[in-house]
Amino acid sequence: MSPGPPPGTDPSRPCRVGGAPPGSERRILGTATTRRHSRGPAHPAPRRLPGGRRRRPPRTRPGLGALKPLARAEGLPGVAALAMDRRGTAYAACSGGGSDGSGPRAVALSLDPAGAVAQGAARELPASACFVALGPDGRSLFSASYGDGRLDRVPLPGADGAAPARYETGANTHCVAFSPDGRFVYATSLGDDRVSWFESGGEAEPGADDGAIAPSGHVAAEPGSGPRYLRLNAIGDRAYVVHELTGEVAVYGRDAESGALELLQRVSAVEGLGLVPGPVRSASTPDPGTGVVWAADLRLTPDGRFLFTTERSTSTISAFAVKDDGTLEFLARTATETQPCGSAIDPSGRFLLVCGEGSDHISSYWIGDDGSLTPASRAETSAGPLAIECWSAQAGAPVL
Repeated sequence: MSPGPPPGTDPSRPCRVGGAPPGSERRILGTATTRRHSRGPAHPAPRRLPGGRRRRPPRTRPGLGALKPLARAEGLPGVAALAMDRRGTAYAACSGGGSDGSGPRAVALSLDPAGAVAQGAARELPASACFVALGPDGRSLFSASYGDGRLDRVPLPGADGAAPARYETGANTHCVAFSPDGRFVYATSLGDDRVSWFESGGEAEPGADDGAIAPSGHVAAEPGSGPRYLRLNAIGDRAYVVHELTGEVAVYGRDAESGALELLQRVSAVEGLGLVPGPVRSASTPDPGTGVVWAADLRLTPDGRFLFTTERSTSTISAFAVKDDGTLEFLARTATETQPCGSAIDPSGRFLLVCGEGSDHISSYWIGDDGSLTPASRAETSAGPLAIECWSAQAGAPVL
């Protein structure tokens, strides 16, 4: 791992991935809370590539990938999730409970090419959110609530949009994703071990007791696996789901017409780590310790060639190659920040960013042509960073 941040850096500020020409920098914004969990054991050594192939370090240039703190936003109690639009506006989901007495809300944070952050409009959320995403229409925000087991759609802060709606997703709802054409909404239920999909323009059935929109269909995950994050590839014919409690990654084929998912593969991201399946966690459950699986994030490179997952008990990243049929082949494991909750890949696809909820740092890694990771830079954040999003001032495209 690269050395700590240079003297004089300011924790919990948006960072620039440095070394790029002016106007083409990638901006990285990380959220933070003061939540704490137990830290993992010492990092295991990375594995060799399949077939005994040697890892080839990526071609690097001094300065590229350097994390340079720029600015920070204050007054966001319980911030836990981020979404970002193409114009450089981030939407921070806050659970509230600060000195101002606010409840769950989403706050707009505008970024400019120089890195300044300005706090804008806010909108109340129906429940605290562990994940937020911009809706396909660009005018709505979807928020997943783990504690309340619900998925909600609300207009963006300060804007008119689609009418608020609630989706029947299941216990410990953790993530929402959309098909590339915007026709279907996908959500994971960690507590009920299922992935559901909905027509994006769907409405609640007349007379529905709770007014929630029912799913068009769902697939059952393995009992006790806990599906957490779901990402679709660029063309939308494959969906990838990481399971928090078992560390498996499920690969689904997706029918573009019906939105239906069909299981193609299940592969472990934690094999050889000596972990046992973990429990469904809540504020009231005891800490199970570091001997259980506690998988977190999943990211695909923009070109669809590689997939990365993070595991918090062992503080590691697992890398997979995406084969021509969309299934996965395990490549290697890399030690990273303590308790790596959030990750992102910059718009160029050259860097993986990982934040450590237990280390209060963010690290960047070069992604090699073979999917290998080489540490590039490290910077300090404020306590307990949970999520990362990227924005390119030149391309205007966030990592979603």
